[in-house]
Amino acid sequence: MNYSEICARMPWELRSRIQAETVYAPWLGQGYGLEDIWADPVVLETIFNQMGPDERTVLEGIVRDIGSELFDAARLEKSARGLLSGAEMKAGLAGLLRKGFIFAFRKTWGELVYLLPEDSFGLWQQIMFPELAVVPPDGTALSGIEPIEAVKTDIRRGLFQALVFAAQQELKLTQNGILHKKQLQKWLELIPLNETLLQGTTIKYAYADAYPMKAAIMLDMLLRLQLIVPDGETLKLQSKALKTWLNRSVNEQHLVLYSIWKRLTLPAEAWLQHAVSLLERSDHGHWFSPLGLLTGLERQGLMPVPAESGLEERLGRLQQKWLDPLAAMGWLEKGTEALGGRVHYRWCVRLFQASRTPQESEEPGRFMVQPDFEIIVPPDVTDEVCWELCCIADPVAHDQVSVYKLSKASIRRALENGRTAEEMAEFLEAHALYGVPDHLLPAIEGWARPFGKLTFANSLLLRCDDEETALTVAKLPGAAPYIQEAVGTKDYIIALDDLQPLAAVLEKAGYMPGMPLLLNGKNGSGRGRSYPKLADVNLQEDEADAEFQLSMDRGLIYSRNSAHYLQLESQLPEPADLYPDLKDIPPMWLKDYRTYHVSTRKEIVEKAIEMKTLLQVRMNGTDYRVAPRKVQDTRGTWWMTGVEQRKDRLPQALEVRWHAGEWDEMKLILPGINDKY
Repeated sequence: MNYSEICARMPWELRSRIQAETVYAPWLGQGYGLEDIWADPVVLETIFNQMGPDERTVLEGIVRDIGSELFDAARLEKSARGLLSGAEMKAGLAGLLRKGFIFAFRKTWGELVYLLPEDSFGLWQQIMFPELAVVPPDGTALSGIEPIEAVKTDIRRGLFQALVFAAQQELKLTQNGILHKKQLQKWLELIPLNETLLQGTTIKYAYADAYPMKAAIMLDMLLRLQLIVPDGETLKLQSKALKTWLNRSVNEQHLVLYSIWKRLTLPAEAWLQHAVSLLERSDHGHWFSPLGLLTGLERQGLMPVPAESGLEERLGRLQQKWLDPLAAMGWLEKGTEALGGRVHYRWCVRLFQASRTPQESEEPGRFMVQPDFEIIVPPDVTDEVCWELCCIADPVAHDQVSVYKLSKASIRRALENGRTAEEMAEFLEAHALYGVPDHLLPAIEGWARPFGKLTFANSLLLRCDDEETALTVAKLPGAAPYIQEAVGTKDYIIALDDLQPLAAVLEKAGYMPGMPLLLNGKNGSGRGRSYPKLADVNLQEDEADAEFQLSMDRGLIYSRNSAHYLQLESQLPEPADLYPDLKDIPPMWLKDYRTYHVSTRKEIVEKAIEMKTLLQVRMNGTDYRVAPRKVQDTRGTWWMTGVEQRKDRLPQALEVRWHAGEWDEMKLILPGINDKY
């Protein structure tokens, strides 16, 4: 779950409480919002350096060993690797919750679980492990890598073709809510995803018995982007969402699609999440090996131990669960060494690096109209131009350079979808790089001329029982706008779209009209093919500039992370909330050093063990902090065994075993209450 999704669910009281944290004051005063702060690596690093040792240690453990996975208190304790006491861990987590670096979610039975937002993981990785990098392949490998299969298309282009198919064919659903088999088969031929490379994914989705994986992925993307929505027995194309999507730059579209894929399929293991984040930072167009990714993680201590025994297995998991699926989507290119056959990958789209795109350039690309009615379309032609071109011409080839062809059938399709011969001619002339050959426009005009001479109108006949009823109906308030013309003395022609509103008027007047069974098998307005003309779609300014708000409850693929289904906890823990029994502890135990009777010492130690907290003791003029673990009675006296908690948080913390009277003074330490030296 990303910050954008969490912020959309965040109640105002939680947001205002987080904004009240003093560390945010300098940036909030400069006009930053919380979302700006959480996305700025420089600001985050500054705050990280100001955080207390407990908060830093807890956050480092989460980033290193848990990642963006839901976790509970037991998992958090394991990630601390013995560097913190239980109370220190609770105090550190509370500080992170108050800063909005970690969020709490409540399960139905009340248990709290916690989450590091997914889009902050990569930022924390860079802050905590600045030297992390992919180990490059040797020079021999770099000079001998050949692509296994050239990347001709990608999921962004496949999505565009799916939208064209939906506009031209109308996606009809069966009673079970799935696409008809014949239509699905035609659509599958247009989907460019390599299913062989998708086999390693573990996604689960609805209608798995009916849809191949690549169809489910494409439908899921369309639904989450709200480009299509269920509408009775069809999946209906949404004109405004379509225009907004096609107006986005190529880079923006790729980022949105990658974001959806990542949210649905990000591996659960922290080391794989580190590999994913490191991969996102690697250079576009440069070959890297999966082994180089894992070697980079291992050098920073981010691979689970032992690594050697399972290295081949981990390489396989990295490739099958993440790298190969990205290659199937067209984001990565896969290659092998000419000698040795080792696998390498490289980015073939600029997902994470700014690039000038056709939609952003001052001069968008143009196509070339050939004398043989073919149209050659370079990759710099905008999506909106390609959309209109697909209405009037048929695809011949899809590649880096695509080819379309004008025909009598394609011109008829455009006419049936509201285009005129004049509009088609104007469109071609406006976007043709070298103009339109002289004979093409007369041909289009000739193909279009017979269209509309005769028309089958999609209308209904309102049949009245007698002339008196017909006259009464014509005079009913609200009925006149829906009556097109009279047929004889007892009948009226009604537009198909006006059936429902006129029926409502008649029923309000006391009539009970019999409803027809329409050709599409339902009572109501039928719908023919509809290829939206984007020039006629008006977007409000906020719609044109809006970021896509992805809805994780849409789509076919089941989300791997269940945080979307849990309640966001709005209450933040205060230091006193961490210790329900605080009122029962004598105040003097928490104040200055004191010398206590041996029996009181034992009582304080046992209370520290019960609360999983610390003692601060002074022995021979030196201060120590100890997390006591056990009290052992021996021959009328007792010994305390514990772990010394050092300021540097090094894992070489020493176990200590002290006799009851061995130290001079002591006090009980409750992190967040009296934990300052």
